Order: sequence, then C-alpha cells, then structure tokens
Amino acid sequence: KQWYQRRVAITAGDTELRKDCDYVSPADRVSNIRRIRYGKRQDETAEEMSLRLYATELHEWNHRHWQKQNFSYSSIKQRLLDEIEENDIEDGQEIERIMEEFYRTYLLSNKDNFNTYTEEWRKANIKLIYMSLRAKKSRVSKSVRDIFSR
Repeated sequence: KQWYQRRVAITAGDTELRKDCDYVSPADRVSNIRRIRYGKRQDETAEEMSLRLYATELHEWNHRHWQKQNFSYSSIKQRLLDEIEENDIEDGQEIERIMEEFYRTYLLSNKDNFNTYTEEWRKANIKLIYMSLRAKKSRVSKSVRDIFSR
C-alpha cells in the first residue's frame, strides 16, 4: 500500500514511515476517500492530541459512510445494468431514459440519508475547526512559555 508525504510516494513496506508526518493514501476503491495517517509530534499538547484523535475518528466515520453508500449504489446500479443486458435493450435513448429514472429514484429514495449525513458532517467540521483553533493556541502558548523559560 502506498502512502504519500509531501507529494512523494512512499510504499509502507519499503521504508519506515515517520511518526511525526501526516500521510495520505491513494483513494479507496469503494469509498473514494483518501485515508490519512495523522502524525504525532513528540511534544504534542493535550489539545493537539484531542484534535488528532477527533480528526482520525471523523475521517474514519466519513470513510465508512461513503464505503457503505457507494457499495449500495454500485450494487443497485449493477443489477439494473444486468437487467438491461438480459432484456437485450440496445436503444441508446431507452437506456438513457432508464438510467435517468434510476438516478432520480435513487436520489429521492436516499434524500433523508444524504441530508442527515450532510448535517452531521457540517457539525463535525465546525467542531474540527474549533478544535484546530484550540490546538493552534496551545502550540503558540507552549512556544511562548518555552521561550521565556530559557
């Protein structure tokens, strides 16, 4: 499996990954989400640790949601395509009409699910921004304390 650090591809088996760097994988085949390994600083503050853990949890939640959603979508779509093939439908306009109806029906039937996800995602990102600000403040405070304690 490959992970990327600063736009340089690194194969996990070939080299030891640095623990203090963030790594991003290629997009998952099902969820289309790039997995992230968040780095941990040696002098990580409590706020930075909370942020790292929350960001990891949020990223995994997002990955699981889209993995489940995309798998479901692909399965339903594949059954429809198989049905089109079994019925020997070759007229491009008819196939286009069938697919258009499928997309419309799929979106309408999953509207509540999409809306719930979007609402939860927005709330989680607001919390992530707040936690990022707290982590940045704690890093600046630590740096100032370190300067004056010398």
